[in-house]
Amino acid sequence: MKSHGHKTDCYFCPVEFNEQNLSMFMQVLKERAIDLVGVSLVTDDYPSAVMVTNRIREALGIPVIWGGAHANVRPEECLLYADMICRGEGEEALLELAHSMSTHERTDTSIKNIWFKTDQGIIRNELRSLEEDLDKYPFPDFDLDSQYVMDDKGFERVNEGHFNGEYSIMASRGCPYSCCYCYNSYRRKHYKGKGKYLRTRGIESVIQELIQARQKFAGLSKINFWDDSFVTRSIEDFEIFQKLYASKVGLPFFALIEPMAFDYRKIKLLRDCGLNKLQVGIQSGSERVNREVYNRPVSNKKIIEVANLINGLGIAVIYDFIFNNPYEKPDDIIKTIELVMQFPKPFYLQGYNLIFYPGTEITERALADGFIAENNSVDASSTIQGAINSPTAMKTGTVVSNRFYSICYDSREKEYLGLVFSLLCFKHIPKSLIRFFMKSGSRLKTSLLKAIIESYEALSQLKSAIYSK
Repeated sequence: MKSHGHKTDCYFCPVEFNEQNLSMFMQVLKERAIDLVGVSLVTDDYPSAVMVTNRIREALGIPVIWGGAHANVRPEECLLYADMICRGEGEEALLELAHSMSTHERTDTSIKNIWFKTDQGIIRNELRSLEEDLDKYPFPDFDLDSQYVMDDKGFERVNEGHFNGEYSIMASRGCPYSCCYCYNSYRRKHYKGKGKYLRTRGIESVIQELIQARQKFAGLSKINFWDDSFVTRSIEDFEIFQKLYASKVGLPFFALIEPMAFDYRKIKLLRDCGLNKLQVGIQSGSERVNREVYNRPVSNKKIIEVANLINGLGIAVIYDFIFNNPYEKPDDIIKTIELVMQFPKPFYLQGYNLIFYPGTEITERALADGFIAENNSVDASSTIQGAINSPTAMKTGTVVSNRFYSICYDSREKEYLGLVFSLLCFKHIPKSLIRFFMKSGSRLKTSLLKAIIESYEALSQLKSAIYSK
């Protein structure tokens, strides 16, 4: 937008809206003479997006367009409040919209990727073809004079302290896989016939962005690559990356990876130039569940090989898992526990209960099989994630969100094994104790298991408090 002559402000809202900061926000928008507000949201941001959009309409009467993941998941729901939504990628669409609003008496309502709410109904424009040359777009805006962060009382300008020494970047768009619980499983369908789904930026472009970031923010100490699958490039690309990154950036960095994409040669090249932490999606220790339910064709033999290689390279690692899947049986959880017990330490675990996002393959399957049912009565303020949604958060909860769907299956038979899995999150629990609990469950064992978990959690919190002083 800026590179084409439009004036822009950016407001980051990491805290909840309240009367004070919301009123100040309206005052700032009015003083800055804003003509169009864009709201980017994921599903859990929906209540906040509704609140701020309603206030903008009441106080200022200027148009609001929503974009982001939730606008693609539930476009009609978003248009109950927004004047427009952007589906898919927004660079070209938003630029065309701004140009139309600034140069024409009436806004062009035929812009691809944008749906318009009109008195005659919703205008659903088609998706444009995917842009394959990602290097044509400018780097993220480093002009902090026009960027603000909201707190409980109001806004302050973005400064280097807000970055906490970290810089986030994406070197690609799309994913080579279509895991059935992921947005890629439906977005790939949306874009069928619209061009190459997985696209990568040039290595030189990525390095140049990081050089500029280092020049702008002297206190940077870490880079985070948030690509859906960072290593889906050629080995030649990574040889170039290693040389340029080591000589021109030289900071430790983090990336996401799937065991299906693991290539030792690539990871070693990355380790040698700064990779010091990986997040690896395992999801289940049951090959049946990974293959038949999640559409992740990977063997446990491969997963163990990956774990050993990462450990041998001295890279810190986080393993991801999914729980409370109605297609998963207690025996599948036992296989998951047995798999993790074969991982070399140290490692970290994180997991979440399965979330049924509209449009994903697993959601369509669960609807057809009667495990979930349409739920149109849930309050708009309902969220889809939370701390209780994770067995590995040591809360021992197994609540599944009903944000979109009523849950028609019972996970109580798997709760005990979820508790056993929690033991794997602690560094000093002996495997023999885990196997003791894994063999069978009883009321006494459950009580003992909870007591152990609560004790370790209390000790961990005490240790953190001591070290933070």
